[in-house]
This record gives sequence, structure tokens and C-alpha cells, in this order.
Amino acid sequence: MKSTWGSSKGGGDPNIVVTGASGRIGHLLVKRLIDEGNSIRAMVHEKGNIRDLPPGTVPFVGDITEPGSCGDALEGAEVVYHLAGLREAANASTADMMRANVEGTKNIAAACVRNKVKQLVFASTTDVYGNKREGLISEDTEPFATDKYGYTKMLAEQEIVRSGAPYTILRLGTIYGPGFERSFFKIFKALREGKAVIIGRGDNHLPMVHIDDVVDAMVVVMEKRGAAINKTYNVCDGEDHTQEYLIKLAAGMLGVEAPKRHAQELMVRLLAKTRGLDSDELRFLTAERYIDVSKIGRELGWKPRVRIEKAGKDMVEDFMRKSGKDGSA
Repeated sequence: MKSTWGSSKGGGDPNIVVTGASGRIGHLLVKRLIDEGNSIRAMVHEKGNIRDLPPGTVPFVGDITEPGSCGDALEGAEVVYHLAGLREAANASTADMMRANVEGTKNIAAACVRNKVKQLVFASTTDVYGNKREGLISEDTEPFATDKYGYTKMLAEQEIVRSGAPYTILRLGTIYGPGFERSFFKIFKALREGKAVIIGRGDNHLPMVHIDDVVDAMVVVMEKRGAAINKTYNVCDGEDHTQEYLIKLAAGMLGVEAPKRHAQELMVRLLAKTRGLDSDELRFLTAERYIDVSKIGRELGWKPRVRIEKAGKDMVEDFMRKSGKDGSA
């Protein structure tokens, strides 16, 4: 794909580049950075995605899987946020995820080195630790990914470290909040229809983080770049959420009875398609990861400010507003 430049309405040469800028995280991050007076170059995969960018963004159409395109996009950049990639494993082949998440990241990291970028901020995932781990998981816990999304992100992290680019890696928990409602709305619908079950014992820990806290963390690591270079940070809300607690919380907010039925994980997997659940959603509900987020607080002063008890209520109210007469959302 031929790389193309846009023009800046705000003037000045952009010194921050965001890949995947038209995505759910990217859009909010770019808006926040522009609101704070930064000039942003947004790398998007298709020309049509430009219309999804916040006003004032300098667009660049390119492909992270093409090394030349990455080099052009990053010219003159001081900070690069690399958010582009494939997230939903249920809708992507392993080959496509390897190409986008691993090869694409390798190209971006190499372009950072060539362009002497001062910081590469990479959006990774707590999935690199594997879906089920015992004990409190810190950044020193050895990654051991057990699914293709986590595996490609783990390899991408390794490519960044090997490249020699000055980096900050953020391992994000499952994101919720505006723009991330779809999977949660499925759960709300099942609860309202009395079809929800608790998978296994229900005492497994689910690492979550609100989108506002994700954006805060991304801004903080740039503002405190000196302390964040060549560091990896877990980014979750730090709460001891269990599957059962979250399901009962949602049921209470919906005003319905919480499910009493427990189902074996294997049985739920066999029936997943009939319940409208994909592999990504099942992986979230059956995860066992209790994440330590003290490092980013201790070193950079970041702390999650959104509690799921409040934000979850907002999501439930949004679900109720958008629900049709047939109970769908």
C-alpha cells in the first residue's frame, strides 16, 4: 500500500505518532493528546479510516506490515504509540495475527530505531501471562501465553526489546467502558433472560481496566518518560474481581436474580455458539489472573480512578436504553 500524507490544520510538525489511531483506544488517546496541545500524526490502514480521526489530527495512510511505510510514518517522531494490530482472535487466523501483531510490531520497532525515536509505547496485554496463573502476577512473572492473541503479543514484546528501541510496554487487562460494551451487553442480555450461568466455581479473578484509566496510563508514561524507558507495566484496576462477583453485581444493577447454576467449563465451551459467545469472551470469563499494578503506581504515580461499581452501572443503564422491545441491544 502506498503511504500518503495529510496536512495539519493546527500547524507545526507532529512529534507524536499513533498507529491504529482510528481504533477504539487510539481515537480516545489521540483526542486526549490533541486536547492537551500536542500535534499528532495518526497512522491508519485505510483512507476511509481518516474520517474517524479527531479534528486536528494529521493523517497518514500506511501499512505496518510494510517496512517502508512504517519508516515514512515515523519520520521526525519523538514518541510513538503502537496500538495497531489484530485483537479478536475468534475472527482472525493465526497467520493473520502473526503478520499484524508480530511482523507489524517488528517493523515499527525497526523504524523507531532508524528515526531515533525517543520512546515507543506498546499496547500489550495481560494475556501474555497465560489464561490461568496462580498467585499475584507482577511484571517479573514469566510470560507463558496460552492462546494465539496472547502468544503474538508476547512475541511482539520480544521483538521490541531485541530491536534496541527505547520502549515502554503496557500490559492491559480486559478493557471496559464506552466503545467496549459489545461483549458485556451479551452477558447482560443472558442475565435478563435468565440464561446466564456461573462457569466453574466462579472464584476465578478477572483482570479489568476502564478505558479512561488506559488512556491516563498512556499519557503518564510519556509525561514521565525518563522513569518509564525500557520498562514494562501492568495496567489493571487492581481490584480482586471474581467472575461470580461481577455477574452478581451486573444482575443486581439489572434488577434480576443472580444465576445460581454452575456449569463446567467444558460444557460451556461446547454450548458457547448457541449462547452467542465467541472464544475471546469465553477466555475472559474463564481467566484466572490476579494482577499486581503497584509498579506503575510506585514509579510513575499512576493509579486507577474508575471503579467498576460506578462504571458498571453506567454500562447497564446504557444497555437498558439501547435494548429493543425484543430484549436485544
